[in-house]
Amino acid sequence: MINAEKKFVEIESELRNHVVDPCLHRIFCDVSRVIWSDLVGGVPFGDPYNELRPRHGPGVTAEGLRGNKKYLFPSWFLRLERVFPFSEFGISSTLNSDGEHLARNIPYLSPRDELPVKVVLVPKTLKTPRVIAVEPNCMQFTQQAIADWIRPRIEQRRYTSGHVNFTRQDVNASLALTASADGSYATIDLSDASDRVSCKLVRDMLRSVPAFSRYVFATRSTRAKLPSGGIIHLRKFASMGSALCFPIESMVFFIAIVSKRIYDAGVRPTPRSIRKYSDGVYVYGDDIVVPTDVAPSMVIGLSGFGLKVNPAKTFVTGKFRESCGVDAYDGVNVTPVYIRRMIPNHRADAHGLVSSVSLANQLYWAGYWRTCRGVRESVEKLIGTLPSIRQQDQVLGWESFSNALSFSGWHKDYQRPKLRCYVPIPTKLHDPLDGDPALLKCLRIVGLPVSPDHLRASVRFGNLALKRRWI
Repeated sequence: MINAEKKFVEIESELRNHVVDPCLHRIFCDVSRVIWSDLVGGVPFGDPYNELRPRHGPGVTAEGLRGNKKYLFPSWFLRLERVFPFSEFGISSTLNSDGEHLARNIPYLSPRDELPVKVVLVPKTLKTPRVIAVEPNCMQFTQQAIADWIRPRIEQRRYTSGHVNFTRQDVNASLALTASADGSYATIDLSDASDRVSCKLVRDMLRSVPAFSRYVFATRSTRAKLPSGGIIHLRKFASMGSALCFPIESMVFFIAIVSKRIYDAGVRPTPRSIRKYSDGVYVYGDDIVVPTDVAPSMVIGLSGFGLKVNPAKTFVTGKFRESCGVDAYDGVNVTPVYIRRMIPNHRADAHGLVSSVSLANQLYWAGYWRTCRGVRESVEKLIGTLPSIRQQDQVLGWESFSNALSFSGWHKDYQRPKLRCYVPIPTKLHDPLDGDPALLKCLRIVGLPVSPDHLRASVRFGNLALKRRWI
C-alpha cells in the first residue's frame, strides 16, 4: 500500500517534467478540434447547459455521505457555482420555500477551502491495489451530468462511433480473438492509465469547445488527500473514481493514436485524413487495439504524450492477444479463471459465498471439473445443497452443459415449476429523506427503476445478504 501511494506521487512529478514533441502536439490539437467540434455539434453555441442532468452515483463521497444523505449537500464550491448554480441544480425549485432556504444558507467554499478528493487503495488482485479517488459530494453530482451527456455522443458520432466504446467490451474482445489467429491487430495496455493523463493535455484537447471545457474543469478536483494524510495539488486530470475519468481518458488515447498515425504519414489533419487514420483503432478505457503494422509506432507515440505502455501486457507479434478480459491464443479463448476472493469459512459471508459459487461455475465451463467439485463441496458444507440452474438465473446454484433445472414444487397459477433457493439481495439501511431534497431526488431519477421505499431506505453499497425465496 505504501508503494502504491509513493507511485501516485511520483507520477505527479513525471507529469510536471514531461514535454510533448511540438509537431505532434500541434497535430493532436488539430485532430481534437475536428473531433470535438463534431461531438458537441448540434448544440446551440456548443453549450449543453440545458441538457445536463446531474445525479448521484452509487458510491460514497469524500465527506463520507451515502444514499439519501448525499442529497442534503453539506457545501457547494464557488467555482462550481459559476457554471452549475446551486439554485438550478442543488434544489428542486426556488419557488419552494424549503428550497429557497437551502439556497440561502448553504456554505459556498472558495478554491482553497474545497474538500480534496480522498485517495483510497482498494484490492485489484490478491497482489496489487487499485488507486481510487473518492470525489466530494457536489463534484460527483455534477460530474455525472457531463458524463451521461457525452458518453452516448462519443459512441454515436461520426469519428468515434464504433471506435471508442463504453458499453461494449465485446468489440475489443472479439478483435483480440481474431487477431490471435491472423495477426491483423495488436493489443496495447497502459500502466496507471488514468493517473498519467495530464490536466494540460486535456485542456489542449478541449480548447475548441470552450463551453464544454468550462463544465469539465469546473467539476475537476484540484487537490488530493493521500492515505498517509498528506495533501497534494494534482497535475493529472483525474483518477478512477471521477465520473469523467473514463470518457476523457478514452478520448485522449484515441486522439493521441490518430494524431501519431497522421504525423507518421506526413499529411495534414483534415476530416478525411482523420477518418482514414482512425480506421482500425479501437479504445475501451486503457484497452487499445490497433493494426499490427503501426503498433510499434503507436507505442512510441503514446509514450510521447506522457503515457506508459505496459510491455508485459502489450502483444504485437506471436499468437497471443489480450483485451477487455479476454486472453486469446491462435483463435482460441484461453482466459484463465481467477480466484478473486478466498473461499469463506462461515455462512454469514454473503459476498464470499456469491463469489465462490461464481468461481465454481467458471471452473466448470473452463473444464476444471475436479477443482469445480472441490469448490462446490466447500460451499455446500456451509449452506447446504444448491440447485441446478440456468446461466441467466440470478440465484445461487450450479450451471451445466445439460441446462438441467432443479425445482421444488409446482406453481398452480402460472402452471410452471418453482424453486426455493438462495437469492443475493442488497441490504438496506434506514435513510429517510424529506422536503426539498426528497423532491430533488425524485425529479433527478424520473424514468429510472427505483424501489418504492427509496425515500425511506437506501441500499448499503457493497453489502449483500442471502435470502431463501421462491422463484
